[in-house]
Amino acid sequence: MPAHTRLSVRISTALLAATALVLSGCTTAGNAEGKEALQAEINEVTSDPRLAAGTWSILAIDASNGDIVYESNPDAPLVPGSIAKTFTTGTALAQLGPDSRVTTTVQGLGELTAGVLNGDLVLVGAGDFSFGLREQSDGSLEYTGFDHNEANTGLLPVQLTSGDPLGGLKDLARQLQQAGITQVTGDVIVDNRLFEAQTSWPDGRIDSIWVNENTFDVVLTPGTPGQPPAVEVRPALKGVTVQNDASTVAGSEVEIDVTDQGGGRLLVSGQIGAEAGQTIRMAQVSDPVGFARMAFTEVLAETGITVDGAAETNPAERLPAQYPESPLAARESATLAERVRVIQKISFNRGADLTACLIAVRAGSTECQDGLPVILDTIEGLGTPPGSVYLFDAAGSIDYDRISAAGQVGFLRGALDTDWGQYLYDAMPISGVDGSLASLGKGTASEGMIHAKTGSRLVGYPARNTLFYAAQAYSGYLTAASGRELVFTVIFNSTTADSIDEVLETGARIGDVALALQQHG
Repeated sequence: MPAHTRLSVRISTALLAATALVLSGCTTAGNAEGKEALQAEINEVTSDPRLAAGTWSILAIDASNGDIVYESNPDAPLVPGSIAKTFTTGTALAQLGPDSRVTTTVQGLGELTAGVLNGDLVLVGAGDFSFGLREQSDGSLEYTGFDHNEANTGLLPVQLTSGDPLGGLKDLARQLQQAGITQVTGDVIVDNRLFEAQTSWPDGRIDSIWVNENTFDVVLTPGTPGQPPAVEVRPALKGVTVQNDASTVAGSEVEIDVTDQGGGRLLVSGQIGAEAGQTIRMAQVSDPVGFARMAFTEVLAETGITVDGAAETNPAERLPAQYPESPLAARESATLAERVRVIQKISFNRGADLTACLIAVRAGSTECQDGLPVILDTIEGLGTPPGSVYLFDAAGSIDYDRISAAGQVGFLRGALDTDWGQYLYDAMPISGVDGSLASLGKGTASEGMIHAKTGSRLVGYPARNTLFYAAQAYSGYLTAASGRELVFTVIFNSTTADSIDEVLETGARIGDVALALQQHG
């Protein structure tokens, strides 16, 4: 059974029957009426004064036979935003496999005698971004309605996951304790050599070791006006200090900045309204290796394992060329399918970047940039026309990136005929249900009918003291009201917005094109 048929069955067997009726029994007049209604609704959106001067690339095809349902400028390569993550995650599923996992290990450099390791303890990074933070008892990974690593963090209130930020480290420490280890005469060393740290992409440093997804989550509770807010940091580590220069003011506005000044020192500054309620801000860890080393040393101590070494920085020069076959402790990640689901649902930029690094490693390189040619080769092999996609990063965060609707749709349709395509489909946000589509079509007949990745690019526009809305896109699969399964992409480029509320309104307006395709396609 081809993959696109399996996809249809999983949505609803009744829809397959409806699809058969549409393909074999509908009249030409009915088709004409549907096309007219579709064109009228799309025209209403594209003629909106906020959007009329922008550029569109739209394509929707029948998933079963490739027939064009709607097209407008489908070959124009535009700024895509985060729909580029679909290429990265799809390639990972193809190259690494949905069930693949990565294993973080602890190695011992020295003799282990009577519970004492006479040497160094090495934490070997493997590229597990969750590393216990999101893991749930059923093997799935948790994400929240507006996650701390959501691509647009800062626009809406952040919700933290329920997991333990130090969960992975605690698991490894328990294994060492169960092995009878009570003392390490050397140091804790972090081995970050799986790939070269990626610093050229715009979403932050990418390393093979991740603790709390290499973020500090800062929870602020306002006091009375004139007083500083209360500050709580997650993860709570003794080695992390906070300089709290923030103040509480009247009202409900929040203008708080959190910066990592290195060495476990955080600076919290700005203002929070007394009526704002508890607020969460995050800062990326500037030195993931030093952070992991500090955190693991503290976790070991709490587990009853003392570390005698006192090196101020990570003594990586003592790392060997290879390790013994049997580590002292090991921890497997969730499956790649679950990691892809988190990346797609919350639009996790650094998660996509990390995935490209793992693709590069699989190809024999330690340079994350070498994952991009593999991605391009994979998507072109599945139906993306050559020259329709230009990738400069793995997350769609560089505005040199260009993707046409035809480039996206070609890949998405090709993915349906693979053994991993269903996993990509399942990972996408669902209209009216979750992720970045949680509000699209909610409470209407379109709820649950669209599985798609969104993308957006927004920057300040100083010349007009406003915001430049560079891109908004929707790309994925939908079940039309007619019963047909469609593959579609909608990309819009270039308008302005005067506020975040207007940004959200404009994004929803562009989303109306996807709803029109669902209702009349």
